[in-house]
Amino acid sequence: MSTDDSPLSLLSKNIFKNRPMIIFLRNNRKLLGYLRAYDKHLNLILENVKELKPISNKKKQNIYNERFFSKLVLRGDSVILIIPI
Repeated sequence: MSTDDSPLSLLSKNIFKNRPMIIFLRNNRKLLGYLRAYDKHLNLILENVKELKPISNKKKQNIYNERFFSKLVLRGDSVILIIPI
């Protein structure tokens, strides 16, 4: 793997392109927002973030509670998956 294809360099490219990302977290929550900075521990600084938290219901439908954050600092140990959109 060359240095241009490393996971951290892909995050840098996403910051440069200013594209949104979906971030899956450990507690079954999802974040949709713009990455502004990160470090080697995958701590992230995000802007214009929408948090999607699943609500359990009896009909087994996908219903989410949404919250908005203008800026968010996310600890890296809760990140499972990052998908650039």
